[in-house]
Order: sequence, then C-alpha cells, then structure tokens
Amino acid sequence: MSPTTDCNPKVETPSGPAERLAAQLSSMLPEVAVVQVRLQGPRTLWPHLGLTAVNASGRTLRVPRAKAVTIARWIIRSFPQAGWAASGGHAFDLRTAELRGLEA
Repeated sequence: MSPTTDCNPKVETPSGPAERLAAQLSSMLPEVAVVQVRLQGPRTLWPHLGLTAVNASGRTLRVPRAKAVTIARWIIRSFPQAGWAASGGHAFDLRTAELRGLEA
C-alpha cells in the first residue's frame, strides 16, 4: 500500500439525478432550502414559469428572472412525471432532494 493513499479521500458524490440536481442548485443558490415551481403565474391565465426561493426560516429570497426561469426548467425537466400542468406547482427541497406538491 502506498503512503499517499489516504491523502486524497474520495469526495462523496450524489447518487441519483435528484440528488445531483439538488447539489447543483445548492451551489447556485447557497441560502435557499426549498424552491417552489409553478407553471402558471399568480397573475396570468396562460402558462408562465414561476419560481419562489425560500430559506430554512421560511423567508422568500430574490432570484434574478433569468436564473429563476432556468432553474424552473431544470426542475420541470428532471421530474416529467410530476403532472405539472394539472397541479398548482411543486416544491423541491434542496436539503433532501425531494419533490412534493404545493398545498393551496
């Protein structure tokens, strides 16, 4: 065994696609705990991506529009089975990599 074997421990990498997405979004949005995504905005009758970033204490954080739309698209494409059109939106928890429906 080489004396340098223990010098570079392997970094734990996320296993599934949801975990990888959560890790990537956590690095892009360091203070955010949950990202809420809706296909229909609160003031529009047509499909319009909406994203709300919430920190661990429940406070809403501002995300620039271009970044919000990009992240919303990533989440929607990562979970196509979630029934986005029929729902009021979903929340993606960046800490647990779980997607759940938004309560009305």
